[in-house]
Order: sequence, then C-alpha cells, then structure tokens
Amino acid sequence: MSVSIDNTSVAPNDPQGYFPPRQDGNAALPERSVRHFHEQALVGIYMVDAAGCVLYANPRMADILGYGNAQEMVGLPFSELVAPEDLALVQTQHRQLLDGAHSRVRHTCRMSAQDGTRRWVEVHSSVDEFEGRAALIGMALDVNQQVQAASHSRLADRVFESASEGILITDAECRILTVNPAFTRITGYGIDEAIGKHSRMMTGPSSRTNVNRSMLEQLAAIGNWQGEMMDRRKDGTWYPAWLSISTIRDSHDAISHYVGVFTDNTIRKETENKLAYLAEHDNLTGLFNRNSLMRVLSEKIGDAEQRGEHLVLFFIDFDRFKSVNDTLGHHSGDQLLVAATERLRRQLRQQDVLARFGGDEFIVVLDDSPSEDIVAALAQRLMNDMAEPFFINGHKIFLSASIGCAMYPQHGKDAMTILKNADIAMYRAKERGKNTFQLFNKEMSDHALEQMLLENSLRHALEREEFELFYQPQVSSDDGGICGMEALVRWRHPTRGLIAPGLFISLAEQTGLIVPLGNWILREACKQGKAWLDSGYRFGRIAVNLSPCQFLSDDLTASIDAALAQSGLPPSLLELEITEGAIMQNPQAAAALLKRMRELGVTISVDDFGTGYSSLASLKQYPLDTLKIDRSFVKDIPHDADNVAITEAIIAIAHKLRLRVVAEGVESEDQNTFLRAAGCDIIQGYLHGRPLSPAEIESRWFAQK
Repeated sequence: MSVSIDNTSVAPNDPQGYFPPRQDGNAALPERSVRHFHEQALVGIYMVDAAGCVLYANPRMADILGYGNAQEMVGLPFSELVAPEDLALVQTQHRQLLDGAHSRVRHTCRMSAQDGTRRWVEVHSSVDEFEGRAALIGMALDVNQQVQAASHSRLADRVFESASEGILITDAECRILTVNPAFTRITGYGIDEAIGKHSRMMTGPSSRTNVNRSMLEQLAAIGNWQGEMMDRRKDGTWYPAWLSISTIRDSHDAISHYVGVFTDNTIRKETENKLAYLAEHDNLTGLFNRNSLMRVLSEKIGDAEQRGEHLVLFFIDFDRFKSVNDTLGHHSGDQLLVAATERLRRQLRQQDVLARFGGDEFIVVLDDSPSEDIVAALAQRLMNDMAEPFFINGHKIFLSASIGCAMYPQHGKDAMTILKNADIAMYRAKERGKNTFQLFNKEMSDHALEQMLLENSLRHALEREEFELFYQPQVSSDDGGICGMEALVRWRHPTRGLIAPGLFISLAEQTGLIVPLGNWILREACKQGKAWLDSGYRFGRIAVNLSPCQFLSDDLTASIDAALAQSGLPPSLLELEITEGAIMQNPQAAAALLKRMRELGVTISVDDFGTGYSSLASLKQYPLDTLKIDRSFVKDIPHDADNVAITEAIIAIAHKLRLRVVAEGVESEDQNTFLRAAGCDIIQGYLHGRPLSPAEIESRWFAQK
C-alpha cells in the first residue's frame, strides 16, 4: 500500500512533523494519534530518502543509538549510522527496495551509536512515498543483548567442545546431563554411555563414600570443591584425576546442577613421583642419596632403640678410584661406579640399606643385630668381590675397597656420630694399606681428633713462620768428603715443640698445603745455599725434595726459576729430588717437565727408586743425574741376599746409564762397607750425620774444613 503525502503538511524536519492524513479516500488516523504512536513506540522508526539522508527518527531510535533527541539525527547521512563492517549489506538491501526488487526486507546488522560503540538491531524495511519521492521506512528492534548472549552461548559451546579438561554437568542428584569430548577422551565413556548415569566422581565407589559425602557437604556450604581422587576408565585402569566442582542454584537458591571440570593427572603425578625419587636417590646408581640415608638411618636407630637391638654401618671407599677418572675419563668412572654398585648389591640382602654417600663413598646399614663374626665375614666378601677385575669400555680395571665399620649403640647414639666414626675407621683401614676392614674403637677417635687439631694448626703454620729447614750431609764413599746437603723440613709447633715430617707431610698432601710449603722449602734452601756459598763453605749441592703434587703443579719451573733468581744461588748447585712414583703417574708429561727443569741448569735426582713401577731400563728416557736407592733395600744389607742382589744391580745399571748413585738410610759400618765395595758413589744416613740446623752444620762440618 502506498502512502501519499500532503504537501501542505509540516515538513519532516519540522519538530512537529508527522505522517500526513491519507488522501486515498480511506480514513486516516488523527495527526495527534500518529504522533503519539511514533513517540511511544517500543521500536525505533526512521525514514531515509533516496539520497541516503535521514528524514525522520522517533525517540526510541534516538535512544537505541544514544542521541539526546531524535532531531539530532535528522539530516545525517544514514551511512554514518551503520557500522562500516555491515554498510555494504544495508546499502545493497536499500537499492533492492528502491529498485522494486523487494517490497520489504529484514536483516540484522550493527549500527554505530553516537559514542562510537556498536549496537545490534533487527531491521524491517519497506518503501513508501514522501513528497512524491520514494523513501525508505525502517523499524529497528534493539537485539544487542540477544546477539551478545547468543555469541557468548556459542563461545561457551566452543569452549565446552574444545576444552582439554573433561567437563560434566549433572542435576542435583548427580545424574550426568551432558559431557564434553574431553570427558570421553579421558575416561573412555561416550556421551550416550554417560548421560543418565550417576557420576562416580561425585557419588563415589563404596571405598570413597565418606570422602564424597564430605565433598557434597562442602559444595552445599560454600558452592565449590576441588581436590585429587582416583577414577577408573572404561577399560578398568585407574588414573589420578584433579577435580573442581561448582554448584548452580535456581531462583529459589536451591541446588539445581553441578558442574565438574577434571584433568588426567597421570603425567603430573609421574613427574612429581620422579622428582620425589630424584630427591631421595642418587641419579647415577639409583641408590639412596645422602639426605635419604640420614633419614632412613635415623629411623632405623629409633627402631633399634625400641627393640633393644643394635645395628651395623659400613663406610666403603674405593681405593685409587680417582686414577680411573684421571686416566679414562669421568664417563668410564661413572660406569665403574654402576658396576661396583651391582657387586655390592649381590652381597647384600633385600632388607639391607645401600646408599651412595658421595663420589666413590658408599654406606651399608644392617639392622638385625649381626654378630661381629658375621660383620667381618660380610666385609671380607665385599672386598673379595670388589677385587675381581672390571671390564669397562675395553679396559681391564682393578679396584679395591677400604671398609670402616661402626655400630649402634656402641659407637654412637645418633646417625651423625655413627657415620663419623665409621668414616674414621675407613681412613684407618686406608692407613693400614687399603683393601682392608677396620672396626671403630675409641683410640681411632682420639687419633682423628688429634689429626684435626694438627690440620688446623698446619693451615696457619706457614704464615706464622713455624717451619724450619734441617740439613743432612751426603758424603763421598771414596774420601768421606761432603757432596751435598739434603734440606729436610721440620715444624716447630708453639706448644708441641719440634714435629717430625712423618706426622705432618702426608697431612699437608691431603689438604693441598704441600705445594705452598714445598715452594717455601725451595726458596729457603736456595737462600741458605747462597749464604754458605758467600761464607766460603763448599757443600756440593743443596738437595730439595719435590712432592708429587708440587711436581705436577703448573708453575713448578717458574717457582724454581724465581727461587734461584731471588737467592742468587747458581743453578748447578741445586739438586731437585723427584720420587719414582711421581714420574710414573704420567711418564710422557714427566719427561717433558724434567727436560724444562734441566734447561734451568739444575741437576735432577730420582728419589726412593725401587718402590714405584719403573724399571732401570725406562730411566734412559728421562734427563736424570742421580739415582737414590730407597732405604728399604739398604736396611737389610749385607745380610739379605735378595736386597744385596737388587742393590748391586741398581748400582751397576745406573753407572751404565752414567748416573750417580746415592744410598740413603745408611746406619751401620757393614752397610757402608758393602756399598763402597759395590761402587755406590754417595752415602747418606745416620752413620755419617743426622739432620741438623744450619748453625749446627756450620759448627760440626764446615768448621773442620
């Protein structure tokens, strides 16, 4: 039906303008009624001319788009009222109406409010005439909330469908109403199998009835619950589920639904269990580590105390294990530790505790009151098993074990004390020659305390200038004249007096103090030699021992050069003594280092020959000057035929290699006579002179010359 416009009526932009009365013979609504109808309409009404400008808008339309009054919209281009993203759609439908392709259209689009926000509206449009021209009339229904709600609903559906967590919704009786795909993936139950069933997570099997009752009580009280529980899949396997449940209440505040969200916690639990395992176990061997050992040991001590029983602890340390790491590398060392662990296991019972305390130290705990005979027998089996060769990466490796033992309650009432005493016993076993078993006793503790006090004092002795050098003469076997002076260190302790080297040299080596101490000896000996030289004394050479640690240090040649330079002693008057064992640790590197030392101008002597691993023939590869026969061969000559033969062979072959031979530890005239007859060049020992202070050397030896 067309609408005619009364040209005499008020124009549309007139604030009092209304649709004019009909002129087709039909009755028209009174003008006031039309105005009232437009102003009170619950839908927005607007009119747009063919050029696209707003001719009219009612108050509701202005309200929808946020304008203060409808008059503000009149004359605006309609394109400014439509969101750019929907403008093409709206313009297309307007052209179809104006072209007569459609008599009316209906669409939903976004319109631009005055503040720039978007508003969803549902529009019903048609064409009528206005002042003889076609005009578009639209009625707009505000559907912004409905569209947003629908969007949120679709989003919720997508979240529900795509969520990685399992989701189930139940009624107030815990009957499942719906589940999402993740529920099926985790549990194995399809939606048809789940709907209508009571949720086990909320009702629970009989074994968890109390837990689930508590859950439902909490849900009713505060509206949510979360926690971990075990659930069973369709295939019967159990898995840990982390579950979060919320209640939904109706308008009467009664619970109408439950929403449960859960995840399969298997991977997280496995990770937690792995981390817990690693916190308690050694990563390499799988044994208890130190922390878990202390906990288990304390628990076993408590149990033994209650039962009135005793327990036994072995402290096991592998002998010479460091050399495996140094020569074959840490990877081979790790493989050796794993293989050694298996050997320890096979000698122990399932209830015995085996732990790796650190490095190559292992702990065994026996808690059934074994007798000392059983303890000793087990220790022997462990040592015997460990003595069998290992084959690691194509290498045949021999390993031995030193074992210390302490018992509860005899040797301590707590874990730390028992461990400490077993450790002390283990070190005593090493002192006895290694590959041995030692049971703790109080004397060991006293000795350990003494060693600790001695070590503490030793750390400060050098800076407090408590060390002194004594000198022992070396005399020619031909005429008894002085050929050299060997510098020997002594420690003058402020409260204990003079301490012999045997009591502190090994301790200095263990603590790493031997290198700074050795450098001090080198400097002092050179200084003393230069002082004697300046005084006109002829002493041959000053002989200084180098410890294995000092010999292997990176700055040895620099230390030697500095000592010579600072003292002014000619290098030819300094003889450096290196033990055979130090050379044989790394023969190739030793040969290169000895060559650099020789280039400094000093002479070089091999000390304690015969106690290491070398042969006389191997000495030709080293730049040596002197060979010292170890005192262990000298002490029983000429009565021990074997030592006599060995000594004669050493002297003969050394001379073939153009080496001087020094015999140390000579204390009797019989020894002296034999050595002179065998061709030994130099004699050193108590027979000719004990180690003396520099002043005593000067008065007893140099004053005679």
